[in-house]
Amino acid sequence: MSYEELPYTAESIVIPTAEQNFIDAADRQCELFYADQLQKRYPKYVPSEPSQVYAALKYVTDKGLLVSNTFVEWGCGFGVATGLATFLGYHATGIEIEPDLVQIAYDLFVQENIEAQLICSSYIPDGIIEYENFGTTDIVSDNFNRSSNSRPCYPEMNLQIEEIDLFFVYPWPGEQEMMLKLFDTLAGEGALLIAYFGDQDTHIYRKIDDSQLA
Repeated sequence: MSYEELPYTAESIVIPTAEQNFIDAADRQCELFYADQLQKRYPKYVPSEPSQVYAALKYVTDKGLLVSNTFVEWGCGFGVATGLATFLGYHATGIEIEPDLVQIAYDLFVQENIEAQLICSSYIPDGIIEYENFGTTDIVSDNFNRSSNSRPCYPEMNLQIEEIDLFFVYPWPGEQEMMLKLFDTLAGEGALLIAYFGDQDTHIYRKIDDSQLA
């Protein structure tokens, strides 16, 4: 299996009122995060630009690029992408390892009546090992601690990872290639990854069978 990048150019779109209200509420949570100086505890955490995330989500939805409507955000932080996905009809799950950030996301979802799942765990599932590699991060299959007939999974979810239709990630510096490798390793054929690399730098990838490569 492999993946291909789909043509996509970030464009400004009109954000519907309900989605904008959610974004505004998330912005207020972000202001409190910095006011409480929590960024000192999580110095690498930087939120994505919600309007650009929503534009990419709406693009893949309107284009009919997905078979179904399951969504997972890797490293969800405040859960903004997860929350926005629910407005577009996705069964959304956010995965975040830091309990404080999960609590912020949970409070935001309760306040804004967002129905989405939050998992306080690493998005690197059992069966995959993450390691540092000359200033970057890489992954490798854990063949020693995994039986030959088992696949990496998120136990809290009621479906296999290869059944997830759409992933979103805003990777930390040095983790971009690792996240693409994780997508290639875990996703099922036809799944999409929206990767937000920074302001006006959003990419969309699709998992394909190697036989489809030119």
